[in-house]
Amino acid sequence: MRAPGFSAACAVAAAVLALSGCSAPQRPDAGKEQVAPPGRTSGVAIDTSGGVVLGKTPGQPPEEFAGVQHRLPKGAALRNVPALYEQVALTGCAAKADGWRAEGTADNADPEALTFAVVVFFTDPQARIVDSATTTVAVAPGGSGTWTAEREFEAPAGTRCVVRAVHQAK
Repeated sequence: MRAPGFSAACAVAAAVLALSGCSAPQRPDAGKEQVAPPGRTSGVAIDTSGGVVLGKTPGQPPEEFAGVQHRLPKGAALRNVPALYEQVALTGCAAKADGWRAEGTADNADPEALTFAVVVFFTDPQARIVDSATTTVAVAPGGSGTWTAEREFEAPAGTRCVVRAVHQAK
């Protein structure tokens, strides 16, 4: 014998399942490429709605990993203050003779001069870290500055730049 209300509870559960479907909810911007403001590359999203991720089709094996070229920073060298991402931006990422270069800007709204330390990872197309570079940029109160972090290494095709850490240097 079933408990009273059992049939009603089953009907409600079935209705909820039927209405919700079996797929994840879609974001309103799903499948649309999102681009950062001109001159800034932070916050860029890649369109993955067509089943293509970083130029690869599903089931295609990733390229062989070229390996890490130099010792990567660790510990205190990777100290990170996420709030500073609002002040430090990556604006360029390009090959240079015998390596790769990342470029960016730093803005200082503080009433005191600030020196930012920026750690950049250079990755292959599958986001595997190949090498890194660290730089500092001193910025006057209320001013802006530019920074460049570069490294000589054997860069694989499709190398990308990622700002890994930002903190105030002493």
